Amino acid sequence: MSKHYDLNGKIAIVTGAGSGIGREVALVLAEEGAELSLMDLNKEGLAGTIRLLKEGQFSGDTYALNISDPDAVSKAFDQIEGKWSRVDILVTCAGIMSSERTWDISPESWKKVLDVNLMGTFLAVRCALKLMRKQKYGKIITIGSDVGKRGGGRMADSAYAASKGGVLAFTRTVAREVALDGISVNCVNPGPTRTPMHDDTPEEKIQLMRSGIPKGRLGKPRDIANAVAFLVSELAEHIHGETLNVDGGVMMD
Repeated sequence: MSKHYDLNGKIAIVTGAGSGIGREVALVLAEEGAELSLMDLNKEGLAGTIRLLKEGQFSGDTYALNISDPDAVSKAFDQIEGKWSRVDILVTCAGIMSSERTWDISPESWKKVLDVNLMGTFLAVRCALKLMRKQKYGKIITIGSDVGKRGGGRMADSAYAASKGGVLAFTRTVAREVALDGISVNCVNPGPTRTPMHDDTPEEKIQLMRSGIPKGRLGKPRDIANAVAFLVSELAEHIHGETLNVDGGVMMD
């Protein structure tokens, strides 16, 4: 399999690697030569990702954890540091959404979405930065969403949109904080994408999503993963603090 980017020997952490975009990011980074540490709450999902990696003659370490648990995340990063002594790449794909409108969603459901999507991103980035700032090198990619820019409404619930809007602001802030530390920080912003998160989405809503996409189709996880691979490569060295829309033309901003 030909490589597009030289990630040989790079140590990469992918959260939410048990399915969807996170799984595809893991597969693409492995194809590009990276050594993988994969995090997800779903043990079966992680096992499925490992099976796919093995089919391509790749491998990876797995950490089954709640990404919103500070102690669990810190412990996993300590284990990764103990094995590799460094972290070169972090991609934060872990995310959930609810299907409730603002007037129906409970404070508990709202908090759960924010905890996974925003707190989880913060915890992983914080731990990675402790290593990357010592190394004076690192590539961090957060995963946002088009609804983090334009709001949810018919396309997503308010908790999900708020969490992804927070991810965008957080990413820009971190990018400013570490700009002189040899660390690149960017966000990949998917539009509507066919992942397990949409397994229970009614077909009429899928059609509504498709109708708003100039390219005429929902995204594929590999569309997102390919963008991530470019941004963590040295070809993207001078791209910093940006949000790259991968949405078939939905935003065009």
